[in-house]
Amino acid sequence: MISFPLQNYFLAIIFLYIPFHFFEEALGNFPETMYQHKWIQERITYGHWMANNVFLYFPVLLAGYLCWIIFSNCLFFGLGILVWGMINTFDHIFYTIKDKRISPGLFTGVVYLIIAAIAFTSISEELNPILVLESTITGIVYFLVPVFLSMKLHNRFKSIFT
Repeated sequence: MISFPLQNYFLAIIFLYIPFHFFEEALGNFPETMYQHKWIQERITYGHWMANNVFLYFPVLLAGYLCWIIFSNCLFFGLGILVWGMINTFDHIFYTIKDKRISPGLFTGVVYLIIAAIAFTSISEELNPILVLESTITGIVYFLVPVFLSMKLHNRFKSIFT
């Protein structure tokens, strides 16, 4: 059975890491970075960008956490949160290298990798190839669903948060 401290990693990620990560991205003008890398087709306001984070990204991760709590035998819901953050961090690392300048969100991303490494190490004896595959797929879903929702709801959010 998974020990209680694993829950603490997920809670730390959802309620501590994510706000600090968003703050770091905001300080670095992440909406402009998104535009420069053609992740979005037009510049968006901070309000629009924050609405995407608060109403699309955060709820997906919170839902994953709640699914893990409700369906206690489905650890991949929780581990998917770790995978999501690793994908996000590697994205920041990639663009730091590509752009030869610090990507907004890189520093908190590195902190995230440390948290994820500790969490995975704490359950290393329980990991198996199926769980790793399920967690990886779940993390990819956590990463992509908000992206697609952002694209779908772009005009709606633009009209509200501009």
